[in-house]
Amino acid sequence: MTKNNLVCLIDNLSKSNLNKKAISKLIAQLNSIFSRTIIIAETAFIFIAPDFPELDDYKKLKILPFGNVRRSELIEKWVELESIEEVDDQQIWAKKDELRLHVDSLVRKNIVPAKPFYILTLLQSFETMTSQRLELTAYGHCYQYLIYQALERVHVKQDEIDTYFNVLSELGGAILESSSESLDESDLDTFFNKYSNNFLPVDQDKVIKDLVDSFILEKKDNVLKFRYRYIFYFFAAKNLSESLQKGEQAKNTIQELINKIHLEKASNIVLFLTFHSKDPWIIDEILISVMDIFSDEQALTLEAGTLSFIQDFVKEIPDLVLEERDARQERLKHDRKKDIIEEQEEARNSYLDENQEQSELIEKVNKACRAIEVCGQIFRNRIGSLERSYLELIYEESLSVSLRLLNVLIKFSESLKEESIRKINKIIEQNKNITDSKIIRNIKHFYLEINYMVILTMLYGISFSIGSSKGREIYVKVTDNKKNPALQLIQQIIELQFEKKIDVNKIDKLHTELSKNYICQRFLKEIILRHCYMHDIGFRERQKLADKLNISMQTQRSITMASKRTQ
Repeated sequence: MTKNNLVCLIDNLSKSNLNKKAISKLIAQLNSIFSRTIIIAETAFIFIAPDFPELDDYKKLKILPFGNVRRSELIEKWVELESIEEVDDQQIWAKKDELRLHVDSLVRKNIVPAKPFYILTLLQSFETMTSQRLELTAYGHCYQYLIYQALERVHVKQDEIDTYFNVLSELGGAILESSSESLDESDLDTFFNKYSNNFLPVDQDKVIKDLVDSFILEKKDNVLKFRYRYIFYFFAAKNLSESLQKGEQAKNTIQELINKIHLEKASNIVLFLTFHSKDPWIIDEILISVMDIFSDEQALTLEAGTLSFIQDFVKEIPDLVLEERDARQERLKHDRKKDIIEEQEEARNSYLDENQEQSELIEKVNKACRAIEVCGQIFRNRIGSLERSYLELIYEESLSVSLRLLNVLIKFSESLKEESIRKINKIIEQNKNITDSKIIRNIKHFYLEINYMVILTMLYGISFSIGSSKGREIYVKVTDNKKNPALQLIQQIIELQFEKKIDVNKIDKLHTELSKNYICQRFLKEIILRHCYMHDIGFRERQKLADKLNISMQTQRSITMASKRTQ
């Protein structure tokens, strides 16, 4: 075997006990034996790499988090590894979308780093968890799995894991109370003295070393904190849940967190609380808070009479056409757009401090969005253990606050439109050479287009937040009890996205019911077309849908045009 065929991979060099001279000698030997050597180390190693001349010719690379495009590619390869040729295409799409939903929910906003190692570990956890060990649908178990894996990597014995979890839980409580979300040397000594009074003492140095080596904690400048946010949120919530029966302090802290649910830390700790504790008081408090958000606003039902303000706009835009598109390319375009939006959001948020005082409207909007996310996670994670009445209430209140928020956003857009028109009119009055009709018409058209897209985007956002493949009975009951176009369209999106079910007769019936509501008919068509474009729907099924919804098909139009040209 020649040198060109040999590659060496060194993992975690930064944790080696070798001294500088020994490391230099090792790297030099590797360079002489292998054509390529890949060395993986902690991020901080980049600062001491210049001390090793043997690394001068090495490329210094950083493993970056995966965006939406890379996540989709990884999940697709994972699914294809276990797929057999006889499996139906729709089952494969369903599996990909299910795994993508789980992964996105777990790594949301980089609470878990969206790096390939973590994504692969999560994917593996979905496959290896059994009903006896862990419940797949409860994301708290997945976070717990990651923590178990981390402890196993530093050889913590099975009979010691409970002790380590207990130390981490108490640390979570102490760090939650700390304004800096960290403990210095003095705080740490105080913490372990208190711990020894309440529990059997532990070897402080060994426990801290193991937790730092496992990347659960990190220590910089003699200050200790949790390395990743999800671990802090997990153990802070665990500590609160264990303290619920010990007095009012824990309840007061939980109520304070629920009141600040618009903040990332608060919303995530509240979410983990619902995993650690089955106490119905927590869900009751969350629902009371949700009911209070925009309580003076009406939910936008999308009844025909409530949409007159965009009726003329919808009639002006071109008819929809069911085109022939490749589902993989459509998903790739969708993921690329999401990556651009998330990069822009990250850049914008880097200049913002979410703890800064916000305007009342912005705070309420953020509170509504976070509350919908939390309620959706509770609904999905607890769908097998919560009573029907609770599930119905969670779903119903999630819908109500979402549609109240939608009403607020539409009103806000309308107020911006009127303000813009007033400003333009003032400019026109000051400059008689400018004609007003076209400018005003363009402004109105612009804001109507925004309103149309806001409504459609919110319908998808609500559906993706609270949707589940197992909640059909709940959706149907709530929608039947409060029958309105908004709930019907949301249920349709959920059935398409989570059940992968195209019931042509049901879609036809809904299309007929909306015959006097042209705008919602248009929304329904958009929803069906989007589903067809994101999935490989067969020609006959697309033809049936196009016929029932009175949508032209691109192939039909192409044949007609071709025949005309030959005449």
